[in-house]
Amino acid sequence: MNNVNEKGISLKGKDIMPTVNKERNMSALAYFILWVGIAVQLVTPITAAQLYPALSPLQIIIACILGNLIVAILLTLLGDIGVRYGIPYAVYIRASFGYLGAHIPGIVRAVPAVFWFGFQTWMGAYALDAIMEMLTGYSNLTLLIILFGVVQIINTAMGMEAITKFEWLASPSILIIGIILQVYIMKQHHLTFSEIFSHGGEGGVSMGYAVVVMMGTYITMALNAPDFTRFLKTKTGSSEPNWWKVNKGSFWAHTFGLVGSMLLFTIIGLTSGVATGTWNPIDAMIQTMGKDNPFLLIVCLAFVILAQWSTNISANLLPPGYIIVNLFPRKISFPMGAIIAGIIGLLIQPWNYAEFVPQILMVITATLAPIVGIMFTDYYLLRKRRLNLDELYKVDGQYKYWKNVNPAAIIAYIPSGLSVLLFPDYGFVTALLISMVLYYTLMKYWICKIYEQPEITDANFNIKSQEFTKEG
Repeated sequence: MNNVNEKGISLKGKDIMPTVNKERNMSALAYFILWVGIAVQLVTPITAAQLYPALSPLQIIIACILGNLIVAILLTLLGDIGVRYGIPYAVYIRASFGYLGAHIPGIVRAVPAVFWFGFQTWMGAYALDAIMEMLTGYSNLTLLIILFGVVQIINTAMGMEAITKFEWLASPSILIIGIILQVYIMKQHHLTFSEIFSHGGEGGVSMGYAVVVMMGTYITMALNAPDFTRFLKTKTGSSEPNWWKVNKGSFWAHTFGLVGSMLLFTIIGLTSGVATGTWNPIDAMIQTMGKDNPFLLIVCLAFVILAQWSTNISANLLPPGYIIVNLFPRKISFPMGAIIAGIIGLLIQPWNYAEFVPQILMVITATLAPIVGIMFTDYYLLRKRRLNLDELYKVDGQYKYWKNVNPAAIIAYIPSGLSVLLFPDYGFVTALLISMVLYYTLMKYWICKIYEQPEITDANFNIKSQEFTKEG
């Protein structure tokens, strides 16, 4: 069958085809290192500092652990798609939203990624500017934002192997310098952990809100977990029925890489906030060690640069890069997709909204929660981890639905997203549950009766019988 139909819908491109065994060269340890690199960034300490003093440091720590543990579980659950079938998020979402409808959740996912790329590029450039001013007396933040952005875009465009190699370099360095920074701030301000955690909260923010905010940093990654897990080494394939055997490496990497790193940087943010009264960690560093220890300040600012770089290339450029490829798979390669995503992230200048990080994370969580619910329901509850892989790449295949859009997904998405307006502090839970119930009901008792979905309706559907060749 042709790759493009009469309406110009294109579904195949070399960068979004299922990965084959020789491309699955990432070990569980390498994946853990990758996640450490993803999770160490300044949004986390900024968020913790901005939640204080409305919440106590202890409450913020609890919210961090709960929120990120939930995200780690979701990452593993949806990452199973990549482990078993080797396909990216942008391709899988066709099964639940339709061939054209898939662009809706794709764009919804890409927007926060390019936003954070621009924001974190600004943070890295801010640190670079501070170093340059200390050493030369010259400052040019705008120029450094552009240069730092270009370097990260090039690194990402080189592909997953280049990204993984950089994380091996950056992740250990970031963790070590992060611990040094924590100890130094506590020493300079004569703080102990007991003093930090003795502070109470002033109120005005609920724990539910804080948990949702903490989820907002990486709930985006739960959607596109397959973009990464499709490169994981595995001794089992799509025929392995045991979920744990397939995903145990993914689970431990997500849990320790994400939750551990987020906890460390939440503590750093809280310490900086309590000690200096500022939410900006770079300003806190300058206040704490600028005059007394300029060398250590430069080291810590270099840590900021590495942290933003390691997060941006994997979490904020790679996912939208694949999504942009999926818009025009025969015309745009992954490197070009990453370049486009990076340029957009810089042009929108998200650093202008730096004082509203918790609110932004809240909105992100709410808009993405319905997609998480739809994906989970489609893959686990309806298809029971069975995919008609070949049909995902056929322009007139079973996922065509109504004019290439699945009405069940659209109908489920709208009210579940709006529910967040009624229950903002628990918007993730309401949006997730409503989308799951609506999507399951609509698919089971309406869509599947009109559009044949053998993975859902045929108990004898066998994924072993599928033969798929990697084509461009």
